[in-house]
Amino acid sequence: MRFFIYADNLNPKQLKRRAPEHRFLFKAYLPDHTIHFPRWSSQWRSGLASVTPSPGERVWGIVVEITDEDLKILDEFEGEVPQGAYKHVEVTVLTEDERKELVTTHVANPVGKFKVKEHYLDWIIKGVKHWDLPQECLDMWELFRPR
Repeated sequence: MRFFIYADNLNPKQLKRRAPEHRFLFKAYLPDHTIHFPRWSSQWRSGLASVTPSPGERVWGIVVEITDEDLKILDEFEGEVPQGAYKHVEVTVLTEDERKELVTTHVANPVGKFKVKEHYLDWIIKGVKHWDLPQECLDMWELFRPR
């Protein structure tokens, strides 16, 4: 299965734990979406990121090939969130050369609006840098820093 990865799963350590057999395919962005924090993480003591529709905005990430076993581990979120907190949705992403690709991703079933913490953003930004995602992606995550 081709899966669009964004937010904390971009961190290579976390991605290796949650999808040990993943294979990187390409960088891509989800058009007309933005990040919000509709779930709480007791592990991170922070809001957890998800995507939500937002005309004109985009969320960068990577597309990986994952196995059924990887998907099962990804869905468990290491016991972090209740079952059903995130659902799989098919989305069309655009590659760096603007090619459209149909993939699957996780989207949260929202329960509120939560504040994001510095250490969670730092973890995500390590992943953004690891995958050499565009500067606009890094800038977007930096805008979420508490002021």
